[in-house]
Amino acid sequence: MSAKATTVNETSGVSGVFDVDGFLALAADTEGPVCAVLGRPVEHSLSPVIHQGSAGALGVDPFTYVRVEAGEPREVRRLLAKAPDSVAGFSVTMPGKSAAHDLADEITDRAQRIGSANTLVPLGQGRWQADNTDVDGVSTCLAHVAPGGLSGGHGVVVGNGGTARPAVAAMAAAGIGSVTVLARSERALNLQSLVESYGMTFDWARLDDPTVTIVCAAADVLVSTVPAQGVDRESGLADAFARAAAVVDVIYDPHPTDVLSAAREAGRPVADGLLMLAGQGAEQFEAFTGVRPVVTDMYRLLLA
Repeated sequence: MSAKATTVNETSGVSGVFDVDGFLALAADTEGPVCAVLGRPVEHSLSPVIHQGSAGALGVDPFTYVRVEAGEPREVRRLLAKAPDSVAGFSVTMPGKSAAHDLADEITDRAQRIGSANTLVPLGQGRWQADNTDVDGVSTCLAHVAPGGLSGGHGVVVGNGGTARPAVAAMAAAGIGSVTVLARSERALNLQSLVESYGMTFDWARLDDPTVTIVCAAADVLVSTVPAQGVDRESGLADAFARAAAVVDVIYDPHPTDVLSAAREAGRPVADGLLMLAGQGAEQFEAFTGVRPVVTDMYRLLLA
């Protein structure tokens, strides 16, 4: 078996990182359900913490959840083609989200619209379904910071990368009526068709535009999806983002980010990337096992 480590740990699953061959060998020799998070790099993924921890708390036994270094389409394709019946699903992080979407036999409506998937679940007879539970993760954060709802409100999305798209979908599900995308370039326009497909109005501004503070102050909620570097206190952007009525930052390294610290100091309700990870992970765990975990329990596992 080709694997860097195979020691089972009750909190984080199997320690170390498996390659594709190592995972397939493990799954062939292990009573299911067996699941894994796919990514590159993947060794720092916290997904094993919430999945293995939830299995222990909910009495799902046996249950195995590991990290697999895989993200190229050929690797994802091989895992889907060769996975034994013990495999109950995959969580997918970058760079494999596009491959997960493209290689699945069935795609949920939201994953199709977003254009990427973070969850793969077997349908039987070698067929797989792709979904994007990142939407649930952002929705969990929105419900936390705006328990009264956001119907008809205005949202700001910072960034135009992979997490920005599920953030838009979650805003639409929350009833947001208009979205402003803040980005460093015209690539913000890549989100226009998605925003408008949900019936929301779209506009955008550059992060270095002097009106950013005004834009944020007019927002009912702001979701930042960009790395902490460059939107810190020194840049002035963290304090600008904190002008929004509620703030979500999907980044959890460092924890807390300057954006969250600034928002807390301003008295804004906030939600962090760990809550997003718990929210999307709860949907995945139910898809893998049929058992629904409590999001706040997953969140406590991550905080611990």
